[in-house]
Amino acid sequence: MIAIYARQSIDKKDSISIESQIDFCKKEFTTEEYRVYTDKGFSGSNTNRPQFEQMLKDIKHQDISKVIVYKLDRISRSILDFAKIIELFKKYHVEFTSATEKFDTSTPMGNAMLNITMVFAQLERETIQRRIKDSYYARGKKGFFMGGKTPYGCIKEQIAIDGVKTSTLKPNPEEYNVLIKIFDLYSISDLSLGKLAASLNEEGYKSPNGVNWDGQKLQRILRNPVYVKADADIYTYFENKGCKINNDISEFIGTNGCYLYGKRDRNASKYTNIQDHVLSLALHEGFINSHIWLSCQYKLDSNRQIKNSGKGKHSWLSGLVKCGYCNYAMTVKTYKDYKYLSCTGRTNYKVCDRKQRTHYVYEIEDYVKNELTKQLANLKAVKQDTPKEVSYELNQLKLQLINIDKQIDNLINQLAQGNEVITNYINKKIVQLDSEKNDILEEIDKHTRDDKLSQEQILDATKDISLWNELTLEEKKRIARRFINKVFVTDDVIKIEWKS
Repeated sequence: MIAIYARQSIDKKDSISIESQIDFCKKEFTTEEYRVYTDKGFSGSNTNRPQFEQMLKDIKHQDISKVIVYKLDRISRSILDFAKIIELFKKYHVEFTSATEKFDTSTPMGNAMLNITMVFAQLERETIQRRIKDSYYARGKKGFFMGGKTPYGCIKEQIAIDGVKTSTLKPNPEEYNVLIKIFDLYSISDLSLGKLAASLNEEGYKSPNGVNWDGQKLQRILRNPVYVKADADIYTYFENKGCKINNDISEFIGTNGCYLYGKRDRNASKYTNIQDHVLSLALHEGFINSHIWLSCQYKLDSNRQIKNSGKGKHSWLSGLVKCGYCNYAMTVKTYKDYKYLSCTGRTNYKVCDRKQRTHYVYEIEDYVKNELTKQLANLKAVKQDTPKEVSYELNQLKLQLINIDKQIDNLINQLAQGNEVITNYINKKIVQLDSEKNDILEEIDKHTRDDKLSQEQILDATKDISLWNELTLEEKKRIARRFINKVFVTDDVIKIEWKS
């Protein structure tokens, strides 16, 4: 069956009528078997036309073997749409003829013209794709919201910058506290993603899609840099991952979140391989301190979600207490209603020859809890002096360090291209920069010796310890592991090794 298709946008004196188009098309065949499809009053700018759509349905039902039109633009004025329709014709073995332009796909010349048309269609397609991609990356450079689903814990807020409408993010009051809890728990506890998900489900917290949490949902949240307060450490982390960073290092002052975008393997999960991805500072302020966010990344990178120690259910000090004589772990044993500590170096490995007196768990816990309270009070007093200034100064030092490393790398690359005189000057400059680098490293070391625990962590723990008896065993363990490295026990002394 032959199909004649005719289209006319509006009636004009100089516009060829539907009837005239049909007469021209009839001259292209002699058979009596044909079907006419007409669309009057429809534009050729798109393919949403009733009779045209009916013709395509008949083609798919294999009722049509050839389509004839008066001119190519009767099908569509868009090269892309025209190319798609021709591909459909080819798929169902339908020939195509333009009556006035002598465009006939059943002939070699007509087929060649079709191929030329398809090449231009592909060029237009790629040009459009490039424009879309360029626009997307241009938005990223400006820190605009990159589209897609709103991240968990956030809500979108419409804003306009230089006359351009975009969105920025701010905390979602209903989810923000859960978001903070996720990062806090995963960064400092021994919980695996699965156990963290189970804990959230048990407490009744809903995931982004309103159902139960699982490890995959948590990992996507923990990996997303949209939450982090991006500082020098974040710049270094993504630079080492092979990312292209849009912003200058001086802009990483620990305030704004980030957007990470780029092409990825369809079969790979997001954030699996971020080499050559682009990182841009966002317009919104971050929610998570960099040391907490990075702690989560290192834990995820190493696939170390659970430690072998600290699983004990009898004491919040499980995994922390060591024998002060042999340094082997002391584990909790029970006898009737009593819990006491036993040296594994003596009972399991036969390397400790000291038989200690009985150390009851409650005695050790009471002592450590009192010392922890004192330690928190001391840390709080020290941190309240100049926490913001110290943090800002430390970040500025790290930014200077990154800048010096870049200068040294550039100078080393120039050495191979220079003559003897230039090489001498470059070497002197490298020595000077190296000296500056060492000075900065000393300053950083001085700052970090007393600044490894944040003010927020200390305040949170101080609040928790005031409600100690109301905390669960896991919550007590979490606080202990945040501040205590080891507890050494001998017959005479209990020595606590604090985390710096």
